[in-house]
Amino acid sequence: MTGYSNKKKLEEYIARHGKPDSLTEYLILEDFSEAEIEKGIAPFIEEWEEAIYWIEREDGAEHDWNLWKRSCLYDVLRHASDEQIEPHRKRIEAADDKFRSITYEVGVPFGSLLDKKEAINKQTHWWLFRIPKHGQVWRDCP
Repeated sequence: MTGYSNKKKLEEYIARHGKPDSLTEYLILEDFSEAEIEKGIAPFIEEWEEAIYWIEREDGAEHDWNLWKRSCLYDVLRHASDEQIEPHRKRIEAADDKFRSITYEVGVPFGSLLDKKEAINKQTHWWLFRIPKHGQVWRDCP
């Protein structure tokens, strides 16, 4: 959908349900279905966990795609409230810790963010500065 179509979708949601929370509004404007919106944060965590599974087993050829999964989770978490995040906090931390244990830090970012206007920062976007300990990624990283 276009931006206009998604804004209309948001207006329809507001007419039916009232003003949505920030996460719901974000998901509507990003063109997620109502079924996906109802699931909230959980599917993004599951995708990150699955990405970690493949990072651990592959040679790094799809590493940018796997990092994109963490960038998606990052974006969702930015729009979620503490109450929406809290039930998932330990699971997110465990996945992030696992990722750190199977990767090492590099000096330049390997992946990208969804919001191209946001400047990449090593402290905030730490996952973009990590590559698998085993295998070889398609781009040389210092």
